[in-house]
This record gives sequence, structure tokens and C-alpha cells, in this order.
Amino acid sequence: MADDAKQVEVESLPPSRLGTQAFWDDNYGRELENFCEGGDEGEVWFGEASSDEILDWIARYLPSPLTPTSPSFSGPEDAIGQLTGRKDSQILDVGCGNGQLLFLLAQGGYSVDCLTGIDYSSSSIELSAKVARAKGIDGLRLEVRDILREPIEPPQRSGPPDLKGWDLITDKGTFDAICLSEDTIDGRKLEFVYPEKILDLLVKPGGIFLITSCNWTEEELIQKFVSPNIGQPLLILPFLHRHSPKLNVELC
Repeated sequence: MADDAKQVEVESLPPSRLGTQAFWDDNYGRELENFCEGGDEGEVWFGEASSDEILDWIARYLPSPLTPTSPSFSGPEDAIGQLTGRKDSQILDVGCGNGQLLFLLAQGGYSVDCLTGIDYSSSSIELSAKVARAKGIDGLRLEVRDILREPIEPPQRSGPPDLKGWDLITDKGTFDAICLSEDTIDGRKLEFVYPEKILDLLVKPGGIFLITSCNWTEEELIQKFVSPNIGQPLLILPFLHRHSPKLNVELC
């Protein structure tokens, strides 16, 4: 496709085993065994410091009912001010792995009824479910799902049909792994399919996509996720993990 050709201006990464489902099935299979044998909850990808910064950002822009105060917005950030203070803010974690981010959100006061985690590895979802039970976190929506090939039904809510979907979608390394895959869908590389699939799930208008990456710069992510194929206004927030993680905000 012509739009894909434009996106190739950002050089693709060479294929790696980290881009295969077999790798992640093996990885979470081992983590599941380790948890069952010794209670090890698994690896925190990008480290706990990165998770803390992500949670701090979410607490600021999409506060839970336990967040003591809401921020004051000015300028372009007013676009997401409407999301603050809502007790029913819907959050989807794509490629939830061992569920670590979802658990932190639940423990931070976000309603489990509004938290959804999906992963294409059944071992990932089984591990997440077992860890959730061990932590006493009941009611999380956890599903085995390949978001590139299987649509997921957005949460229902009252109001206009165009408000159907998630307030926030988080990607903590999932796109990085997808970019290492040599698989295709209808002849297109997965890194080109993913932005269209994932952004179609966002609330319109005002949905937020928060992405954590160790492989791409902010400018590269914006180029990959903004194209003529994706027409709705949205806010993409790249959270770049480097030696010193830094939050970068762009209104698109």
C-alpha cells in the first residue's frame, strides 16, 4: 500500500525471535511454572521505575476515585481534561503479559470492572489470572486475543454511539515486539497493521493511546501511528524508555 511505503521511511527492524508467539508462549509458560512453584510473579518489563512513571502519568491525566486532586489543564491538553475524575474510565492493556500494570492500576484505585487485559499467549492470561487471585484482585477482564486478527468488543456505556470504547489504551512493549515479527496479514507487515487496528478501539473523540517503547523515538512513533488511514482526531502519548525514561506528549 502507498501509505505503507511512506511509513517505510522509518527503517524497519530486523526480525527476531522476540517477535514470535512461540517466544512469548515459552516465556510466560516458564513464568507460570515459576509462580506455581515459588510465587515469583515474573519479570517487570522496562523495570519498576518505568512502571511507576507510567502510573504517575495516568494518575495525573486519568485519575482514579482515590486520586486526591485533579490537574488543571491549559492549551492543547484541554483535549483530555474531559477524561479526568471519571469513576468509569475504561482502560485496555494490549499485550498485558503477566498483568503487572493492571494489578498496579487496580491497587491504585481504578475499578477492576473498568480494567481489561488481552494477550495472544494463553500462558500469559493464565499467569495473570493466577497472580490476580493470589493478590485478591477479582473481576479483571482477561482474554486470550490476538488483536491483529480478532476484534475485541469495546465496553458498552450510556450516551452517543461514538463514545463506545476505551478512555485509555496502554502498550508497554507490545509494539516493540510486533515490529520484530516477520509475519504479514494480507501481504502487509504487522507493524503497519497494528496502528490501524489499535487506534480504531479508542474513544472518539478524546481517547488516549499511551505507548512505552525501547526501540523507537517519539518522532518515529508519531510517524508510524499517524497516517491517512487513521482519520479520527486522537492523542498519542509516547512514553519512551531509555536509560532515563522521559514522558513526551504530542497532540495529533
